[in-house]
Amino acid sequence: MVRFWGRANRNSAPRKRSVACSFWPFDRHKKSNPDNYRASDPSETHSKRSLRSSSKSHSRKRQVDSDLIDSVVNDRDLSHLSFSRPAPQSTPAIRELLAKIDDWEFNIFELDKLTQGRALYTVCMTLMENEGLLEPDWVISRQKAERFFVAVEATYRGDNSYHNSVHAADVAQAALIILKAGQNSVAFSKLEVFSLICAAAVHDLGHPGYTNDFLINTAHPNAIVYNDRSVNENFHVSSAFRIVSQSEETNIFSGLSRAEYVQARRLIVNAVLATDMTQHMRLLDAFSEGRSEQPNLAAWGDSDVLMQLVLHTADLCNPCRPLLFSIKWGELICCEFLEQGDEEAKLQLPVTPMCDRRSVIVSTNQLRFIQFLLKPTLQVCRPILGAAFHDMILQHLSQTEVHWNEHERLVLSGDTRVKPHDGWW
Repeated sequence: MVRFWGRANRNSAPRKRSVACSFWPFDRHKKSNPDNYRASDPSETHSKRSLRSSSKSHSRKRQVDSDLIDSVVNDRDLSHLSFSRPAPQSTPAIRELLAKIDDWEFNIFELDKLTQGRALYTVCMTLMENEGLLEPDWVISRQKAERFFVAVEATYRGDNSYHNSVHAADVAQAALIILKAGQNSVAFSKLEVFSLICAAAVHDLGHPGYTNDFLINTAHPNAIVYNDRSVNENFHVSSAFRIVSQSEETNIFSGLSRAEYVQARRLIVNAVLATDMTQHMRLLDAFSEGRSEQPNLAAWGDSDVLMQLVLHTADLCNPCRPLLFSIKWGELICCEFLEQGDEEAKLQLPVTPMCDRRSVIVSTNQLRFIQFLLKPTLQVCRPILGAAFHDMILQHLSQTEVHWNEHERLVLSGDTRVKPHDGWW
């Protein structure tokens, strides 16, 4: 078996597993056309094209689900697979863009286009380098980190409108900015920063494009495995550690001591599980309670809750991005919800209101999300974000609200220039 920690294990020959522990079919995973969700022109979004071809998308997604179920049942050995896919070729345009990776206005869609679908790998390796987490600065093997992030990126589903590797890259970049924005009040160790990058990278790993409730209502095998509790989130984090267990080549933790590995695993597992929206209020309450006991975040002995809240906030906050990016993300999540609603109707299940294409207005969904979830979260997180960063992203959010309010007004007034599921006019 693969040992997860210990420098003594670093130079040993990789040992193949005789029994696989994987849920995903790398060899059958087919990404859709990268241009479908990596248009450089924000007005040409994936959601527009996807909404015109939803039945075809459903067919592909259901086939992927069949493959997923087969791989769960057969528990196939994937040790023969290579995780050494070459890194994206560095170009002046890519280097120029990556020089802005610490900026909130960073264009993740452009990076994904320039790297031909390798945004997640590129972001994660850049962050690892910039934070001094790779050898010789720290203990993480560059080669194993590369192969781990290659495998993680390949495991995301390219036919998902929203929950794909581009979203994961966006969250990873946002998480590090949020962490640094509050650096005067919160000090994270290298191990904690490393764990945050890994957690962000895998937080939606292998996402099926359906909500937990859908998986539960359809008795999906993952719902059975995880007893209807945080079904997707349990699958994401379990899949990440299964990648590590496949081969010493992908064991990104091999340079850690046993104690460090135990801490990193705990932080990653807890942070990913906390992205389940059913944990939202629990997490905000835990942070508020902790602050009431110790207002100085730097004096907190346990960073677990802080890590969870940083990742959770990064996962929610794309409406706080510059307007063109915010609109695009809003369209993409709407598209994925509508695809689920179509599948619910096909299966004669009650259609989830936010997924019903007969009544959904993308702007209404986004405005409710901003009002009832995002704004309260940002207010609670203000001590982590810092006043300056908090106020800056609220300015972006205000512009997004103005746009969606006008979109909603035009749709409800019957303006024929505006489509309910299209954020542009």
